Amino acid sequence: MERMTVEDLVQRIEEDIVFGVHPPGSRLIENRMAERFQVTRHVLRAAFERLAHQGLVEHTHNRGVEVVEPTPGRIEDLYQVREILETSAARMTPLPAPRAVTAEIDGIRVRHEDAVTAKDFRAVFHLNIAFHRAQFSSCPNASLTQAVEAFARKVHIVRAVRYDDAAHMQDVVAQHRGIVDALRGSDAEVYARRVAAHLPASSTAYRRAYEIRHGTSRTSRARGAQAS
Repeated sequence: MERMTVEDLVQRIEEDIVFGVHPPGSRLIENRMAERFQVTRHVLRAAFERLAHQGLVEHTHNRGVEVVEPTPGRIEDLYQVREILETSAARMTPLPAPRAVTAEIDGIRVRHEDAVTAKDFRAVFHLNIAFHRAQFSSCPNASLTQAVEAFARKVHIVRAVRYDDAAHMQDVVAQHRGIVDALRGSDAEVYARRVAAHLPASSTAYRRAYEIRHGTSRTSRARGAQAS
């Protein structure tokens, strides 16, 4: 059997976190993970370090490695930073983008749409990453492009929250079409607005899921009723 690389292992564990195999707050037990993936502890620990750098796991005293559970406020902060970075990258991008670039992006868009139709959500996840990586490849500022990708990875934990919402997924598909159309056009502000419009739904859905898990919305309502 071919040995799994650190990069392959990072991708597998990241997928499992995104899709709830390892839910927020759960421990990643080293010996079980090493046995499951048939990797050495050295490879596993290197993967954990990468995942910690991406903000998906954290090392906790006396508990080992745990999947992070960011608060809704933290996620909203990250989305605000993403909006600043991504709209700045959009405004810097020379338009229309080269035909070879828009052809590549549109090809990924079609495959993403097909995966949405087939409800192949793991393919949806990876194709969405590929779509946006290709999208921002036309930005001439390489450091900004790297920052866009780094902050996108920090919120991967909320990506799949609405994958089972058919109406939301159709909105995403339509937004991707709009982004491709804007890249083929010549109006940077239209492109920036479409980029910004594509961002907020996942953070709102994460807040709802977090409040259901922790009962915070119910507690807040009860406190409000007592205060009145």
